[in-house]
Amino acid sequence: MEGQQEFESRLVQVRKDMRDKGVDALLVYDSGRHNFLRMNYVAYLTDFINVGPETMLAVSLEDPPVLYLSPTWDIPRAQEESWTTDVRPFKELWTWLPSITGKVGLVGRESMHVGMHDDIAKSLKHAPLNAKDIIENMARSKNAFELARLRRAAQIADAGVSALNEEARPGLKEYELAAIVEYRMRSLGAEDNFGMVVANSHNQALHPPTDRIVQGRDIIIGEITPCIGGLFVQICRTMVLGEAAPVVNEKYAILKKGMVAGMAAAKTGAPASDIAAAINGTFIESGYEDYCRPPFMRVRGHGLGCGSSAPGNLEDNNQTRLEEGMTFIIHPNQYLPETGYMTLGDTVVMTQTEAEPLTHSSWDIFIKD
Repeated sequence: MEGQQEFESRLVQVRKDMRDKGVDALLVYDSGRHNFLRMNYVAYLTDFINVGPETMLAVSLEDPPVLYLSPTWDIPRAQEESWTTDVRPFKELWTWLPSITGKVGLVGRESMHVGMHDDIAKSLKHAPLNAKDIIENMARSKNAFELARLRRAAQIADAGVSALNEEARPGLKEYELAAIVEYRMRSLGAEDNFGMVVANSHNQALHPPTDRIVQGRDIIIGEITPCIGGLFVQICRTMVLGEAAPVVNEKYAILKKGMVAGMAAAKTGAPASDIAAAINGTFIESGYEDYCRPPFMRVRGHGLGCGSSAPGNLEDNNQTRLEEGMTFIIHPNQYLPETGYMTLGDTVVMTQTEAEPLTHSSWDIFIKD
């Protein structure tokens, strides 16, 4: 399906859901903080990734949608990239709001300043209802159009891992390792990347790269997250510079076992918590039950936003059922006292029956002599 057809079909579905809910106008907001853990509702309906600070898509039941945004100098880019042809300065929104009659829905209020929400309610003379489910329910499962973008992003993520394996060496700084990965992925078309690359003999956690100089026998961990068409794919891998201590191979094997268990538990129709339970079980069997909670780990995976963050975090209490077309990362990333923090994870898509990895780099710890 071509881009124009895809976004026209999304608009048709939004209007159908608006009618079903008795909503006469829908306000779709984004602050410009593009984040792989949060859905960008405006991008989902326009294919335009804003830079902020304020963007509002106004959708009525009959009239063409209007995109209001600031800064005004970004309007030409929006006109070129967005499937919404009517783009106006954000300040004009305040002239239009008082003219709306009927029920108004608001999507994206979680990223909106409370003062703006109050100003919208004042202009409308009533508070808009929270209507984010209209878009989130649509976006939960990816179609062929979105999966094509995700598969391209996955290829780029794998290339980022390859670049790190090929170019990492003692004497570089952590931020130079991150730059190597970033350069390779940008050269292949990545629009964005949330990347953390860390090197130490005993890593405490993933964090933004620093100016620490890489040493021989360092354990290098990476969380690499390129973006194509507003959709993120994440991959997590571990490597060692020089000979790995036997304990490193021994403990990393637990991560691999957890990854196998997590993939096996990822069955369509099962709750997301099954994945977390399976991964946690491998660490509990190895005597690390006390480490299966923060601060030693966060979650066992999570949805990847902008398209949709469903099914959310892979954790014990998440009863969200896995649906065909959902995409998320499974990662048994873990701090262990003998080795420090190590990483392993793949983005997957749910098929009719199970999870299929989108990224394909080896799960083995990479040893670079």
